[in-house]
Amino acid sequence: MGTSVNQRSPDTLNWRAVHATYEDQSFPVDRVLQEIWRAASDKDANFSLTLAEPIVWQLRDIALRAQSPVEAAASAGRVIAQTKQTSLVADIAYRAAVQAASSLDRAQTYSERVFAEASNYLVSRDLPGFVGETGRNSTVPDSIQFKSSLLRATAEAVRDVGLPSASTPKAWQRHTVAVLNKLRGKSR
Repeated sequence: MGTSVNQRSPDTLNWRAVHATYEDQSFPVDRVLQEIWRAASDKDANFSLTLAEPIVWQLRDIALRAQSPVEAAASAGRVIAQTKQTSLVADIAYRAAVQAASSLDRAQTYSERVFAEASNYLVSRDLPGFVGETGRNSTVPDSIQFKSSLLRATAEAVRDVGLPSASTPKAWQRHTVAVLNKLRGKSR
């Protein structure tokens, strides 16, 4: 017996626009991603700015220095516990740190994974409700493929922005803003 609850997106105009892109396959993946991040950046539900929080930068630093994914997981878990920063964004950054610790280009992988994991969370809240005979995703495999294309487009947007200019919390904040602007379809 499962106990998890699906926390749907708020019923706002911006999220209704996202839902329309889940139903209509005429919207290209990049446009769907723009709508998702515009809705996530809404002043009433500004999830996107939490990605610039210091804990995300701290876990990036751990990912860059860890000798292994196991060490990254232990160190990141310790920092989250010590700073009492248990949150959705800390969980996203934790997963990104562990994934990046096994990569050859840790800084790039960390940044890509933070935003891809965040996109994954945002899409996973509502997409299952838009799988059916009519619309963009008529089967579960269709929706999985669609979601994968959104995550690839997220990683591509992060690569287009490049890496933070320095390894500081302020540089991470500027990087986050630049990536969010790219994801929302705004110029830098």
